[in-house]
Amino acid sequence: MKLQMSLCLLLNVIVATCAREPSSPICSRYDYEERLLERVLRNELAQETTLNEIMKTNAKVVDALKHLEDGKAKFESTFVVMEKKQIEMESRLSDFISNTSNYMNTTLAANVGALEKKQIEMETRLSDFIHNASNNMNSTLAANVGTMVKAASDMKANATVTVQQLVNEVHILKDQLKVPTIYFRARITTAIDVSSNLDVIFPMVEVNEGQGYDPSSGKFTASIPGMYLFSVQYCVYNKKQVSLDIIHQGKTLQRSYFYDGASNYPCVIMQVSASIVTGHQVWVRTYDSTSLFADSWRYTSFSGTWIHF
Repeated sequence: MKLQMSLCLLLNVIVATCAREPSSPICSRYDYEERLLERVLRNELAQETTLNEIMKTNAKVVDALKHLEDGKAKFESTFVVMEKKQIEMESRLSDFISNTSNYMNTTLAANVGALEKKQIEMETRLSDFIHNASNNMNSTLAANVGTMVKAASDMKANATVTVQQLVNEVHILKDQLKVPTIYFRARITTAIDVSSNLDVIFPMVEVNEGQGYDPSSGKFTASIPGMYLFSVQYCVYNKKQVSLDIIHQGKTLQRSYFYDGASNYPCVIMQVSASIVTGHQVWVRTYDSTSLFADSWRYTSFSGTWIHF
């Protein structure tokens, strides 16, 4: 309906403008108007075709925007799940360390109490023996007095040696019950570009309990066997990508990839736990060209901690 109204209006304008017949002696007025009408119809058809193409393009753009919104929602959901898992893991690690410390303190206190009780019992028995020996010496011959005193002295000396041995054993037991502390954290201080298949070195060491991390090579060497937890937080350049692996003895334990397309310089965390034997090494390596960002607000770091035997 709109097309017909537009056509009628255009025809009226054309007729009003061209009221006179053309000066050409060949074409009549009606022939000129017929050709003009044909040209107008062709223009209207071209405009309608163009409008249809624009509507199709608009539909495609709307569909693409919908897909982008769906992808954004999925990413945000995945990020929330990762943050929740990180919080749960940190809580479980804290509870485990606290429970282990309480158990060992309780065990050590019980063993020390038992040894102290035995020492008191032996001292009581020794005191009773000396007291009884003293009473018996008053009723025995003078020749036996020296012998009994010597025997009492020997027993006291033996008891003193035994008590000292028990004290030494308590100290040894305390040393054996000490929980080792293995923990490190290091980071980079400026943004760096790292080529594919190269080790990433974090030169600034913030903590290195157990001295297992080597800042010159970027590698951690286990001094005791057990279960370890390793974590890497990396920040990303605008319009750049990060491709990192956590490596154990040349084998990939964990892999992560991120591309910053929103100009936000985001930071991403990846974690992995593994059973490590004494002497084995763990480090970070790229599997593709990588640009790592770091400033006073965003840290790119590598950390690890021993959990239990």
